[in-house]
Amino acid sequence: MTRTMIYLPEELHRALRHLAVERDTSLTGLIREAVEVLYREDLEDLRVGRQRLKEYLAHPDRTTSYERYRARRHAA
Repeated sequence: MTRTMIYLPEELHRALRHLAVERDTSLTGLIREAVEVLYREDLEDLRVGRQRLKEYLAHPDRTTSYERYRARRHAA
């Protein structure tokens, strides 16, 4: 895990501390959860993209050019 620092307005910090106590978690855990929820789809897209790049780099001969892909889509 990587450590990072953020600045929060005092009122938001106070509200988040209160929410963390209510949920029986830490402020760090609460913020981490909020970021993951907010960016879950984007993170999944990045994971899929990295996997596809890894597959391409392992087998570049299995790919289809964009022009060929468009031609097949247009013919369908």
